[in-house]
Amino acid sequence: MVEAGFYIIDDSFYLLVNDPYLKGNDRENRPHCYCIERDDFLWMIPMSSKISKYSSIINRRTEEGKPNDIFHIAVLDDGNESVFLIGDIFPTKKRFIKREYTIGTNHFRITSENLKKEILNKANKVIMLLEKGVKFSPTQANIQLIKEKLTDDQIL
Repeated sequence: MVEAGFYIIDDSFYLLVNDPYLKGNDRENRPHCYCIERDDFLWMIPMSSKISKYSSIINRRTEEGKPNDIFHIAVLDDGNESVFLIGDIFPTKKRFIKREYTIGTNHFRITSENLKKEILNKANKVIMLLEKGVKFSPTQANIQLIKEKLTDDQIL
């Protein structure tokens, strides 16, 4: 596993955890950015290409004086702008990493050290809050239950 690398999650993960609020896997085609390994879990950030949707949300939150650590918009190495949905970060296990997300034959990953640092800082804040039971939206995945299911199943 390469930190800040993009990966495809196996559908069996979604079947096991059965959380209706996890971002859809789009038939194992949705890339997720691997952010950090912590307490035997791999934390994955869903991605989105819906820039205008999330820009509006970020602007509204800014006007309301709310922090925006749950989102991050950036231009990636392929030249496309994407949104890191950090508020939707979730834990998984190595077993559920189906494959690297590739462009051509190259494993896609964040190469900018500055961007890696920004994402990691935001992700650490969000993980800490999620582990304390903070919810960012009514449609927040149940992180504690996901961790319990992964632990109960004794998945390596």
